[in-house]
Amino acid sequence: MNFIIKEGNINDINEVVDAIKYLHDIIENKEWYAIGLADYDKILNKLNDKAIIVKALYKDDLAGFLIVERHINPNHELAEEIPKDELSLSIEMDNAGVLPKYRENHLQEHLILKAESIMKERDNSIKYSYATVHPDNLPSLKTLEKAGYKKYKEKLMYGGKIRYIMRKELV
Repeated sequence: MNFIIKEGNINDINEVVDAIKYLHDIIENKEWYAIGLADYDKILNKLNDKAIIVKALYKDDLAGFLIVERHINPNHELAEEIPKDELSLSIEMDNAGVLPKYRENHLQEHLILKAESIMKERDNSIKYSYATVHPDNLPSLKTLEKAGYKKYKEKLMYGGKIRYIMRKELV
């Protein structure tokens, strides 16, 4: 399969929201996938604050997506774990999903690498990228590790759900 990985825009929000809801519905362990961004206005607000959507397309089908935040909210529980001097230099891989029929094509890794590239191109002061993942979500954990992320901390987040905080120093 040949995929196109590119930046999305405001016109993609509804499709991404539908994908988030669908992926949450079908995942066996609901703790593995946070659905806090399954809302048009929340994603729109993030885009207005310099977040981006990166999407993978197969022909005209959405195969996968990634929402990346340029500004990690200082009041967000992730921000509490990031050294204060790194916060303004960091991005967050916030929500990613690959639709089932397109899995096993390394799309999540391609989305991450494309997002890092776009964000660094826009703001070369960015030095770090963070992501969170449930320790038992081995496909996502291995993808993050393959993309260069390392386990930074383990913490209860998102209402008491265990997460690894993953960190990557961007070059």
